[in-house]
Parts: sequence; C-alpha cells; structure tokens
Amino acid sequence: MRRKCSTIFCISLIFATCTNSENLENDPIAKHPDCKKDVQVLQNMCEIRDEDLGNNWAILDCIDSLPDDKQISESCDNHVWKFKLEVTKQDVFLDQAKEICGDDVKVCSEEENSEPGHFLACLVEKKHETKSLQCGKFLSQVENIIFSDYRIISTFMSACDKDISKLKCGKTRKSPDAHHSQGGTIQCLSENMEEVEASCKKEILTIAELQADDYHLDRALYLACKNDREEFCPRVQPGDGRVYKCLMKNKMSVSQTCQEQLVRRQQLISQDFKVDGGLVKACKEEIKHFSCRKGVDKDGKQTVKLAQILLCLEGKVRDGEDMGGKEIGGVCINEMREIRRELMEDYSISPELVANCAAEIEHFCAATKTQRNGKTIHCLMKAAMDQSADNQKLAVNSAKSSFSKGCESALDQLVRETQVLSDWQADPVLEDACDEVVAAACDPKQGSDAVMSCLMEQLSKGSDRMTTQCSEVLMQVHYFLAREILIDEHLYKSCNKDAVKVCNGAPNWHQTDKDPRNQLVFPCLVRNLYADDYGEDDEDTDGKKNDENEPKLSEECTQEVERTLRQRAMSVQLHPEIEEDCRNFLHTFCTTHTKPGEELGCLQENFKSLEGDCQKTVSKYTRIEAKNPFLHPIISKACSNLIERKCGLEAKAQDGSGVMECLVRHKMEHALGSKGAMNTKCRTVVEQWQILTLQDWRFSFKFKEACKDDIREHCTEPRPKKKQDVIECLVLAVASDTAEEEKHRIKKACRAELKFELLQKHSNVKLDPVLEEACGADIEKFCEKEVGEDGGLECLKSKGHDNLSRKCKKVLFQEEKEEAEDNDIDFALMRGCKREIKEHCADEDAKNVLQCLKDFSDDSNFDLKCLKVIGKRIIQHAKDYRLNPSLADSCKRDIPKFCGDVLNKINKGDEEFYEGHVIACLKQKAIQKHSKLSDQCRKEIMNTLSDSAKIVDADPVLEQNCPNSLAICRNKPNVDTGMKINECLKEMFEKKTLVDGELCNKHLAQIIEGTGADIHADPVLHNACAVDLRKFCRDVPQGEGRMFGCLVSVSREEKFSLEPECKTVLTKRIEMYDLAVKVAPLESAQELIQSVMKSPHRNYLVSTGMMFLGMVFVFGLCFGRVTKRLRNEIKNR
Repeated sequence: MRRKCSTIFCISLIFATCTNSENLENDPIAKHPDCKKDVQVLQNMCEIRDEDLGNNWAILDCIDSLPDDKQISESCDNHVWKFKLEVTKQDVFLDQAKEICGDDVKVCSEEENSEPGHFLACLVEKKHETKSLQCGKFLSQVENIIFSDYRIISTFMSACDKDISKLKCGKTRKSPDAHHSQGGTIQCLSENMEEVEASCKKEILTIAELQADDYHLDRALYLACKNDREEFCPRVQPGDGRVYKCLMKNKMSVSQTCQEQLVRRQQLISQDFKVDGGLVKACKEEIKHFSCRKGVDKDGKQTVKLAQILLCLEGKVRDGEDMGGKEIGGVCINEMREIRRELMEDYSISPELVANCAAEIEHFCAATKTQRNGKTIHCLMKAAMDQSADNQKLAVNSAKSSFSKGCESALDQLVRETQVLSDWQADPVLEDACDEVVAAACDPKQGSDAVMSCLMEQLSKGSDRMTTQCSEVLMQVHYFLAREILIDEHLYKSCNKDAVKVCNGAPNWHQTDKDPRNQLVFPCLVRNLYADDYGEDDEDTDGKKNDENEPKLSEECTQEVERTLRQRAMSVQLHPEIEEDCRNFLHTFCTTHTKPGEELGCLQENFKSLEGDCQKTVSKYTRIEAKNPFLHPIISKACSNLIERKCGLEAKAQDGSGVMECLVRHKMEHALGSKGAMNTKCRTVVEQWQILTLQDWRFSFKFKEACKDDIREHCTEPRPKKKQDVIECLVLAVASDTAEEEKHRIKKACRAELKFELLQKHSNVKLDPVLEEACGADIEKFCEKEVGEDGGLECLKSKGHDNLSRKCKKVLFQEEKEEAEDNDIDFALMRGCKREIKEHCADEDAKNVLQCLKDFSDDSNFDLKCLKVIGKRIIQHAKDYRLNPSLADSCKRDIPKFCGDVLNKINKGDEEFYEGHVIACLKQKAIQKHSKLSDQCRKEIMNTLSDSAKIVDADPVLEQNCPNSLAICRNKPNVDTGMKINECLKEMFEKKTLVDGELCNKHLAQIIEGTGADIHADPVLHNACAVDLRKFCRDVPQGEGRMFGCLVSVSREEKFSLEPECKTVLTKRIEMYDLAVKVAPLESAQELIQSVMKSPHRNYLVSTGMMFLGMVFVFGLCFGRVTKRLRNEIKNR
C-alpha cells in the first residue's frame, strides 16, 4: 500500500524540511504519545520503513490514504490536526511553491501580502489555473498536507484553537464532497457548545448560519442523513433550508444518527436564530421591523438567541400591534408554530434544560430521556409538581433528589417560548392526550387558544368528556402557566388598559421576566376584581372610602380574570400565592385532599386554625368566591344542574352572589328527598360554604355589600370579624330602634340581608356556633336518632327545658325567643308553611305570621305539614309566656299584678324558666266571673286555652301534674289526637279515675271551668254545637261564659231543640262543670251559675220563639210564666 513520492516532490520535501521546518521535524508524529499506537498499525498498512517513521510527511501521506472504514484515534487525529495547522500557518512550502510555479503564482497576487497561510492556500485552491504541470502536481501533493481552505477557515481556527485542543476536536479527514476541511471539527465543537469559549462559539454559529440554506454545507448532518433524505425527502429541492425542514418534519422517523445530527442542529439554532434558515426567510421583515434584535445585537455582529426572537414576535402577535401598518405575516406565524412544537418535542435542543435539569432528568426521567416525543419534558413538569406537593407535606425523603430552582426556571422559560396556552398543538404530549376531548367538547375552528380554554373549562366543570390522561397533562402545563400567568393572550389583551389605570402597570407589563414589579400586576387585578373597598384587616375606621373615585376593572377584564381564577381553582399548585403561604397548613390538614378544588376547600374548612399570611391569602380568595361561586370548582361542579334549572336568571346576568344566595335559599326551601330538592353533593358543599362564612362576615358578599356601612358605623370597639358577632351587633341595633319606636338606624337593605342571615342561622345547629357548643352533648343524648337536616334543632325544642343542661336551655331559649319575635326567621315554619303563608299571610307582619296561620288552620285543605309545625310552635310558646310576644305584650301589667307570687317563687329557686306556670296563673284568673285581667290579656289567655284544648302538650302544667293519667289515655286505642286525649282525661275526671292525685284533679277542674268562661276553650263542645250557636246565639258576644249560658238556656226551653250531638255534649259538660266547681271552686261560682240562668239573652230567645208562633196577644203572660218556672227550677236544683 505504500505510495511513492515523485522525485521532484521528494526533493522539494527534503528541501523544505531542511529550510523551514526544523521545529516540526524535531517533534515526529510517530513518537508523540497520542499517536504511538496508531503509527504501529499505520506502519504495517502503508509499508513504512523504520527509517521513515521520523518523516512526518510520510505519516501524513499514509493517514490521508486510509480507506473510509479505517480511522485513527481521536487523540492522534487531534495531534495531527494541530501539526497540519502549524504547517499551514508557517507557510512551510511557500518558497518551494514560488520556485516551482514561477509566474503561475500571479493567480493569487491579491493574497501576496496577506497573513501567513493564505497565499499558499490560495495557490492550492487555484491549482487548476496554473499552466505548469510540475506546479500543478506539486500543489496537489501539498493539498494533502496543509489545510487548503485556510483562507476560509483561518478566522475560525484562530478563535477556536484553544477549544479544539482542550476538547480534542481536531479532525483531519475531509469527505470528498465536503466544501471545507473542518466539518468534523465543527461538529465536535458544536456538540460541546456549553464548554466552548464565547469567541469560538460565535465563529461556530457564523459557520452554521452559512449552512442554513443548504444542508450539504453541514458535513456531519449531510453524511448522517443522506439515506434518510432519499427516503423521506426525495423530491425536495435543496436550498433555502427546504431539505432541513423536511427532515425535521420526519424527525421521529429518521435514523438514530440522523436524529442526533438534527438535534445538534436544533441546539445551534437555539443559540443563534440565524442558523434556522426557514425562520430567517419567513420572518426577516418582521424581525427587522419590530427590532427583535434590539438590546442584544446592537452592532449587527452578535448572535441572538432563538428565545428572544420568539418572545418578541409572540409579544407583537399578542399585542395585535400595528407599527407602521406592519403585522406578523401568516408564513412567519406558521414557522413559529413549527419551532414551538420542535422545542416541546425534544428537551435536548434547549440548552437551558440540558444545563439546568441534567440531575433531574437522570433521577426522575431516566426512562424517557432517550425519547424525543415530549415525554421527558412532561416528566420534568410532573416531577416539579410532585416536588411541590412534597414540600407542602414537609416529608421529602432525604434519598430523593430535590427539584432545583434552576430546572424549574428553565421549564418556565420553555413554556414562555412555546406559548402552549395559545397553541395547544405545540405540545405533542398534550395533543395526544387531549385529542379525543377536543373532538368531543371543543371547536378547533375557533382557534388554538380557544381550544386550550375549552379544555380547562371541561376540567374545572368535571365534564364526563374529560379523560384522566388529558386532565393530568393539563394540570402539568397549567402548573407552569400559573407562574407565568401573563402569557395568557386573552387576559393580556382584555386587561391591558386596566393594568395601567388600576395597577399602575408599566409599558410591556406582561414581560414579567424583565421587571419583577410586573409580577404584581395580576395580584392587583385580582384584588380589584370586585372593587372590594375593605382592606385585608378592615382597619379603615376613618369613614367610608369614596367608591365613586375608586377605579374598577372593566367588564371585559373582569371576565378574563374570573376565567383565569376559575381555571386555577382546580389546585393550589395553580395558585402560587396560596401554595407558598400555606405549605405547612396543607401538610397538617389536607394531605388526603387531592381532587380538583379540594385543597383550597380543605383550607377553608380549617380556616379558624390557619394563621398569618395563609389565613389572609385564603380569606382573600374566599371573598372572591363569595362574589362568584363559579370560581369554586366543587360548588360549580356539584350544583351545575341546579344552577341551570333554578338560578338561571342570576347566572345569565352573571350575578355570582345572586347565584350563591339562590343556592342557599333553594337548599333551605326544599327538604332533602323532596321534589325539586338539590342532590346530596350539592347540599353538602353549599352547607360547607355556609359554615365557612361564619368565620368572616365578608365571606357573605351580599350581606357585606348591604351592611358594610352600618357595620362600620355601629359595630366598633372593636369591630367584630366573625359573622355571628356582627349579626348580634346589628340585631341589637334593630331591636333597640324597634322597642323605642325610633327611625331605624340600620338601612332597609341591610335589615333584609340580616333577616336572611338569621334564617340561615336558625336552619341548622351547625350554622349557630354558640348553640352548637352549648347543646352538642344534649343533642347526642336526646336527639341522636332525630338529628335531621337541622342538626337536631327541632328535636331540642320538643324537649322540656327541665331535661336539658342549663347552658343549653339558656341558649336554646334565646333561639326560640328570636323566632317567636320574628316568624320570618323561623326556618321550620317558613319552609313547612311556605304555600300557606303565600296564600293566606303574605302581607302579615313578621311577628304575626304564626297567628295568621293559626287563624286559617281549620280550613279543610290546610297543609298537614304546616299544621304539624304550627302545633310544635304552640307547644313551645305554652312553656313560657316570653315565647308568646303578643301575650307578653298584652299581659305585661297583669303578670306582675296577679301572678307576682309565681314569678317570685320561681326566681327564688334560681330558675329562669317558667315552664307554663305563669300562663297557668293567668288562665286561672281569666276564667273567673269577674276577671280583673285586662281585656286584651284575657283574650290572649282564652286563645291559649283554646290551643291547649286541641293540643294537650300545649299545657305543660298538665304534663307535670297528670303524667300517669296522660299515659293511660295515650295508650288507649283510637285516642290519637289532642282533643281525644283531653276528652279521655275529662271522662276520667268525671268518673273520678284520675291516678295522679289532687293537683291533677284540680288542674282538670280548671280546664273544664274554662269552658264556662269561653266556649272556644272547648273545641269538642264548640264543634258539636256549631249549628246551634249560629242559629240561636249569633248575636251573643263572646267571653264571660255568655255563649255557654246561651246554649244552656236554649237547652232548658221546651219550645226549642238543640242538635242531638250538641245536646249530648252540652249535658255532659254541665255535669262536669258542676263537679269541677266543687273540686276547684271559682270566685262567686254559685253567682256565676245563677247569672247564667238569669241571662237576659234567655228572654230574648223566648221572645223570638213567640214571634215565630204568632202569639203576640199572649206574649206578656207566657213570658212571665216561663220566666217564673225556669227561675223556680234553678232554685230547686
């Protein structure tokens, strides 16, 4: 294989060696440590004699003659490269060339005075233009020894000499069709760009720019992709980067070696946008017009990173900016879209990711790092999210690698560059995961940004169309988008003016990476979302703020901020502020809350346990949710159907607070399981929201808006924060004004909202913290099986006060008193009697609703559920006169005057509950013939007598004095109503079979005597004699036994006849009455009986009868005799 040198060449070689290359010959290649082993092999291959091993030219000639499949080692190749560089730079053969070529050297006269190496390189390059055969042959031999293209590469060689030596990147072999000798060297350097000095990097990128239009100029790429080009791009014409673009489109399908070279090329593009010929051509005018190189490439010589160009152009697209009539062209936008997808497909083409995420890729994503389909990038995103979750839990395993800030920043930068939010197809993983969801739920025709928004809406609403895979990928993307929220195109466009006006945003405020202050703009927009005029701690005590002068967000901006918050509400990881401030509390309370929206909901449930910045941050977002429940993912998802069906008007009007109030009202108006009731999940989340609002009155938006001025004015020293304290303050102010009959200081709108808040409080024990704390043990003891929707509230009311703990019955009594004074806040009454109130009592004053319902309760079509509630309230009010506001007001003078001894007796016993004794005292006074009670008080007592006659439990003294007799009656068959039980007791009284002793006998006697005082106190007699009362006693005034006396008188008249049933019941009542008077004598009882018999109305009735008979002429005689006979009969009784 040995090649022989020509005589001329050998002589020239020897001559050159002797004259100009002493230093080179003193360092033979064969003896250099990097080449010793290689030379041993070369000696055999090229048949080099031992005496020629010291001849570097012979070694170079051998290396150059090696076949393509044979190569020397990298270290030796690098040494030979340095040797050839020195030979080239020292012009070793220049003198010989001049001597041999003579006048032919004039072809390079322009290089005669140039730097060393250029003149000889020019002669070699133009050897075909020489006339001398010897000259041409000599230059052909020299071409294999020096870098013949040195004129082209000299700048590169000078800039990269040190890096080539350091990285051992010197490559001497040149492909036959290569355009320059340094293809291999440049390839090696470009693969190690992070270790190359700036001056050398600039030269590499300059060369790469020259290669941009024709991939043939990139020797490594050309060789690696030659076959792939024929397979995938056979019809693509070279030039303008067309072949390169075609190969990039088929990147995932080409060979491994071609992929590697394409990645190397992409890495160069990320360092210098000019390396991408397609981008330069497509966007040249836009880059120039919008000065996208400004600030970096001031003199036109510095390289500009691809990221800067992309962000600049994306910013102009976002702004919709038209500078001098110039807009971003469609060709340029398409080119940018392709580049974005390339960046998301392969992490290795982003130098920042490679440099900052190497450890994370090895630890978290080793299985995907060789895949070039975007999976490694999403693996890093997931790892960042998981690391964030671990930080929240404070339970990071020491053996587990932490996720560095540098890597997270690199991912942030990538998301900023690729604009996934406005182009969902730029992310191949996202496109693959969500393609089915887009097809089913979104309209791609509306644009890529609309698709991304649609996907997040589907996720936030918990749509059935959303898949698990798609939701996971979306959360990964939005985790980073949340930290660069201002890249949202719609948000930026809609809020650009608001950011400047409301938040003092500077120009280009969306560029958060350039000015950290710009990161405060979005939080400012959130704070001003609903123009909340209360500070975080509400310490503005100097009066109102001027709402008129306070800037507010535009409607367009409000919608976009709401949309952004709604999408971010899926996870606290999408709320960087909450995630940062509440990390410790998330670990403490919320480790099991992992579903969308649950983490913030968990923090809200534990609001009173939060502290410091966490409580303030959660409070801020809760107040925003109070205005718009659609920002609460759990409520909006669980109640979506109900909102659409029942709260449509508020939803269409975008009245978020109205929607929330609509949900609360619907929950209270419809019992669980009833027709039209909300589902259990919706009911649960609405109740949880109601409980949350107790922590801060500002969490109830409509209440806050209606009452904030009144609270600021009347609730001070100190101003309360908890809603129950604020309500108590306002209630006291309203009650004071009402009692003193003064003009209300609390505005009408506030009073209406206050009433609604009180109604909620009375709907469930959980919504009344004071009652819940006081009566928790009592509920467990007495109402464990009767908890119901109200948490056991109605069950507690049905228990006697003597059974409850002192603390509980005291708080419960106040609850009952509030309801009695304002029936509108009696939840059970309002819900149970909704239809009847609307039909009969719509215009009644709040304190008279119950009485109105009682007046209509005898209607045949009266609702039975309502009747049951009325019965419960009658029983409650009978326990204590203070629970009957009408009676208490009517008898306020009579009680201390006639029942003072009862009050004193109870008070001496250190007891605060009268348990019916005061009312019993008043009853006893009311049934006397000459009752001294005021007319209004006596009327009220007669109403209570009538109530207790129908409902036996409405007489607590009877319950106390006759428990055993009551038990006997209740156990009898068919005795299932209050009236029947009363009748049973009266029969036992008549038969003297009561088993409870003298107190029971006496109380029953007083009940029966009540019939003589007012027939309405005996519903059995009143119902039986209803016809006769209308027939004979219609003109007789009620009260003082007049109507009872009328019936008795008629029953004594032979000329008149009562209805059989009336006569039977009346006869029994007269007998009972006589017996009762003996057991419990009335004051002047005999006088009362005689007055009944001597009633003037009896004469009136007889006269009427005579007129019917037409016996006017005997009127006086009959009248006198009948009167005399009746009078004698009464005397003889």
